Amino acid sequence: MNPTMVTGPSFILPADADTSILSDFIIEACEHLEASDQHLLTLESDPGERSSLDAVFRAFHSIKGVAGFLALEGIKVLAHEAENLLDQIRTGAVKLSPRVMDCVFDCVAFLKGAVADLKRGVGEEDDRRCQADSIALRERISAILQGDTGSESWTAAAQQDANAAIPETLVPQAEGPEPEDAGSLPQPGKPEQRGGMPVDAAVKTAPPATAIALKETVKVDATRLDRLLDAIGELVIAESMVLGSPELKRSLSPALVQKIGQLDKITRELQEMGTSLRMVPVRPTFQKMQRLVRDLSKNSGKAVDFVVEGEETELDKTVVEKIGDPLVHMLRNSLDHGIESDPEERVRAGKPRTAKVRLSAFQKGGNVCIEITDDGRGLNRDAILAKARERGLWREEAPPSDKEIFGFIFEAGFSTAKQVTELSGRGVGMDVVKRNIESLRGRIDIQSRPGQGTTFSIWLPLTLAIIDGMVVRIGGDRFIFPTLSIVCIATPAPDAIHTVQGQGEMLRLQEELIPVYPLHGLLCGDRSGERRLLVVAEGEGRKAAFPVDELLDQQQIVIKKLEESFPPIPGISGGAILTDGRVGLILDVDALMKFGFQP
Repeated sequence: MNPTMVTGPSFILPADADTSILSDFIIEACEHLEASDQHLLTLESDPGERSSLDAVFRAFHSIKGVAGFLALEGIKVLAHEAENLLDQIRTGAVKLSPRVMDCVFDCVAFLKGAVADLKRGVGEEDDRRCQADSIALRERISAILQGDTGSESWTAAAQQDANAAIPETLVPQAEGPEPEDAGSLPQPGKPEQRGGMPVDAAVKTAPPATAIALKETVKVDATRLDRLLDAIGELVIAESMVLGSPELKRSLSPALVQKIGQLDKITRELQEMGTSLRMVPVRPTFQKMQRLVRDLSKNSGKAVDFVVEGEETELDKTVVEKIGDPLVHMLRNSLDHGIESDPEERVRAGKPRTAKVRLSAFQKGGNVCIEITDDGRGLNRDAILAKARERGLWREEAPPSDKEIFGFIFEAGFSTAKQVTELSGRGVGMDVVKRNIESLRGRIDIQSRPGQGTTFSIWLPLTLAIIDGMVVRIGGDRFIFPTLSIVCIATPAPDAIHTVQGQGEMLRLQEELIPVYPLHGLLCGDRSGERRLLVVAEGEGRKAAFPVDELLDQQQIVIKKLEESFPPIPGISGGAILTDGRVGLILDVDALMKFGFQP
């Protein structure tokens, strides 16, 4: 076969390929192939080891899938052929024999070389060589699938004879010329030979391809990483306690102040680096949403222009893993309820025929906001309120605010759809969204205008290990309000608090009545009669005012879980060691709002 005449699928990286995904693919492919070598060696000694056979099959399947996504046709086609061969072995249609094992080993070796070429940069020379080698391998796979598997089953006794056909990347070779074997695999990564034939001069002088710069990565057990972050948190707390000690403040000298400043700088940098170890971009999750919207658009017959922004925004790994399901439900809701079914309806409303849905992420302060915006018909306020009254969620005569009305859609089983479709109508999904967001200590806001569209805003903490909190004193104890839940701090006038029959005390703030939740039923200390400071917080879609004695500080809090020996306390989500060495309890505003602590 003349290498210059090869016309198989190309191994050259497409110009528009996403290099960040490509980097991950190369790393994962190398791991899959290394593991496959070990599993194949296990199969040599124990052909009945089903788990090893399944593992090799999954490795080829994974490589095929991602290679197809990146339009690496050469790798995808060979991985697909090898996957078919492994599938036939799994079903028993093809028996393991020295020839079959050689072929699978050669497929692994070839893909190793192809991935190495991809990392180095695949030019015309490498592409032609890989195409020729790939065609030869696929012909061998085709012959095996047609029944040419050899007469012997694989046994330990046959292994020594079969080693002669295994390529040099798998077994050591003695020095000397390599035998010419039509069934042996030419090695990717060796420009001086291809299929046993020398490469012509024209190919050798082809310009080199651009190498792909990969980030070196090290896999670390998640438990070790958590212990490291806990230790860093303890270090930050210990340093704050030392710096706040009266003994140190009495003996400060200029030199000591400089050294303490240097120590504090290093500690903060260490804390930031420790936190960043768990930070990952939202790009993979957002890319899955692109495929979801494409499929939903096609199935529903609605033309949608899907725009993604802020893919490089980073969040805690746990947050990114848990945010996928809420985004799926919200995008399904936007396309089914928000986007008009009839394009002419959009035209009559002065909007383009193609709807626009935008998924964006951005950082603001110590939090990340993920927004889903559509330019559809908006939420039907009247229909939501009518359904809420029907279900007994709102019994008062006065109409609720828009925020309260929009909050009804997060109730379990709530749906305004007239008929059940594949996308929605069963009243499940949005309640899942709210539970998942709250489990991440986040909140969700809705803004909607009739005929113009809806925006869902999800506010999430950057990390689950550290929060920004407002430290307050209630009686003789310290408590922490997450700043994400705080609306404002109010110093009410004597006539700003009223008692409403059946509802307890209410704070009038900017023409809005907000219930006052005294915490003495939950926390120690008698707070009756004093309302000098009120922390107005938001949770469960409502606002409430919590009386406190004093605002102490706003700082970053390293969260400590309460030990299992402690009984669960409603309204308390955890604890923290403050800079003065005292323990503060972190308040769960959503739980306080849900259960209520009014007398």
